[in-house]
Amino acid sequence: MAGWQGGVLAMALLASACVKSDTEGSRELQGTERPERKPQYPRRVHAKHEPRPIARPTKPMTVAEARRYLLRLVNRDREAEGLEPVSGDPTAERAGQEHADDMARRGYTAHWGSDGSVPEQRYTAAGGTGMVQENAACFFDGVDRQLDGNPAVTAEQVEKIENAFISEKPPHDGHRKNILTPWHNRLGVGLAQPVGVPIPCVAQEFVDDYGSYGVLPATASVGQTVHVAGTMTPPATFAGIGIARIALPAPKSASELNGTHTYAVPRPYVTYFPKGYKTPITVQTDGNHFSVKVPLDDNRRAGIYEVSVWANVPEDPDLTMVGLRTIVVK
Repeated sequence: MAGWQGGVLAMALLASACVKSDTEGSRELQGTERPERKPQYPRRVHAKHEPRPIARPTKPMTVAEARRYLLRLVNRDREAEGLEPVSGDPTAERAGQEHADDMARRGYTAHWGSDGSVPEQRYTAAGGTGMVQENAACFFDGVDRQLDGNPAVTAEQVEKIENAFISEKPPHDGHRKNILTPWHNRLGVGLAQPVGVPIPCVAQEFVDDYGSYGVLPATASVGQTVHVAGTMTPPATFAGIGIARIALPAPKSASELNGTHTYAVPRPYVTYFPKGYKTPITVQTDGNHFSVKVPLDDNRRAGIYEVSVWANVPEDPDLTMVGLRTIVVK
């Protein structure tokens, strides 16, 4: 039994994956001329130092306790690199829990769900408005299992997952980079465990929360105009709006899901900037507030349209996506 459990743990950790912000290279908006603007605020990166010790649970934890412990471990690892902590995000937790449950139930590790959803869809459906990037670790044997409704999770189990993430070495260090992205400021943790398999599956949902945004419709028709508006929160300063499109989701088998690796958030097919920029539609700005009405029309094709908000943040020389919401367009 011990050897079998060790093999399952190896499966869980080696099959983990992470969301990339887009295809290889720069995260800048492409295809529209714009002048350079520098962040108005100082960087929030400090000197590396030995992190403060955290209390290690000595007894098995509930899922809620394990989530909190994993948050402390993440902040320990960020502190060691001189980064500010992330705070818990209940909305991201709901999205992460949905995904952790699905992975543990069906025996896969991926960023697509068995229903074909991707992280930003699940986060939007849970009520999220910021940008979300995901670390995931589970099994990849494709075995259907029943979830344990009240698992007992040990500190060692949680530590093994976080340590596997943070110990990665370039160029295969996407999870570590996600944990140590300086401008991430929130985290939601999903954690699930099957009956009879004492190993948790985890989804870490890192969020960039830098604004409040007006409501977008959950569904729309091709060509429909939507009003994208909001107010940025310092130290982020508004830069632009992007619209991307991906295919409508289709169910995927565990085998298909286990054949995937990283998931790249798509680049916008069109971008909109404020006055003074070369842009197809000018975004109106007033201080930290922005507003623009834009069509959802990528060559008259249906799909999941992704509305992104881009900003300058002190830690990133490029523009940074700080908001990402999805709309089902048919």
